[in-house]
Amino acid sequence: MRIQLDTGLSGFKTLKPHWQSLEQHASATAFISYEWCEHQASFQAQDDVYVLSAWEQNECIAVLPLTTKRLSKRFNTRVVTHLCQRFTDYQHLLCTDDAHTASVFTAMHEHIKTSTSPLKQLSWYVPYPAPVFHEALCSAGANECQPWQHTLYRLNGAPVKAKVAREARRRKRKLEQTGHIEVNADAAFDESLILWILDRSAQRHGSNSLTDQKHRESVLALFKHYRAHLHLAYIKKDGDYLAAHLGFKQQNTLYYYVPVTTDEQRSLSPGIILLHEIIQQLPTMQLDTIDFLRGEESYKQDWGNTFSNHSGVLLKGSFGLNAKDRLFTELWLKRNSG
Repeated sequence: MRIQLDTGLSGFKTLKPHWQSLEQHASATAFISYEWCEHQASFQAQDDVYVLSAWEQNECIAVLPLTTKRLSKRFNTRVVTHLCQRFTDYQHLLCTDDAHTASVFTAMHEHIKTSTSPLKQLSWYVPYPAPVFHEALCSAGANECQPWQHTLYRLNGAPVKAKVAREARRRKRKLEQTGHIEVNADAAFDESLILWILDRSAQRHGSNSLTDQKHRESVLALFKHYRAHLHLAYIKKDGDYLAAHLGFKQQNTLYYYVPVTTDEQRSLSPGIILLHEIIQQLPTMQLDTIDFLRGEESYKQDWGNTFSNHSGVLLKGSFGLNAKDRLFTELWLKRNSG
């Protein structure tokens, strides 16, 4: 196995055809696709964008996009992390076969440790690794940290609690008394709806590479690329949006990515009404699962029926003579291991 390290957008572009071929072979989600990762890379300093790739007989069998960040606001210690860690809920090592992920990562990690790369002595911190990548990191000696609960809704699992569903229907009836209500749980591609969702998300959570006004043209182009897998849904009152969702439909799963609401009729929870409508329409969309992705918001306890414990990982670096980084990393890990 040959390991290759490329830097910057130029490194991305050289890998593009191999990466896209790998996507097709591995049935990859949008979160590790070439276009998604290239978009994130375009907002990073180009000397801080890296792509590790693994090759066998001139065929690319794995890619892993990386960058660096501060371990925390308190500690200036820099760590290697997944390129898309801020905006991607599953951080993947894209590989032709999940069974080979651990051996591929071990080879990639060894390559970095013996290279002249600035990543050589850094620790690796991956807050939301996909399950197979999590196993590979732990096999390489990583420590688990920052546990969180992952929530799914599965059609073949327990039904939504009767009280919860009944309350959603009651709120919908109350909402219908306030004006003309239009609900669409699986809307067609609509640029104006996407822009409204991005605006609401930016207002609530702050701008980022997906929601910043300055980058709307490139973001719309990105979502156009995914339009076959894009999920859009909305509730309107008298022609104005009250709630909406933007996510992805892949592999029989709806990835519940960007739900947003306005302040109007907030007491009636239009976002929850919309989620109930989406769940009702899953069979029509030929889906059987909603993946609520990261975060432990209270509504997920009400609407999910499959729960599992996940965690981030930290793989300690060699540090060299940098005793301060070693100490800060140990302190951070002690505070975030529970």
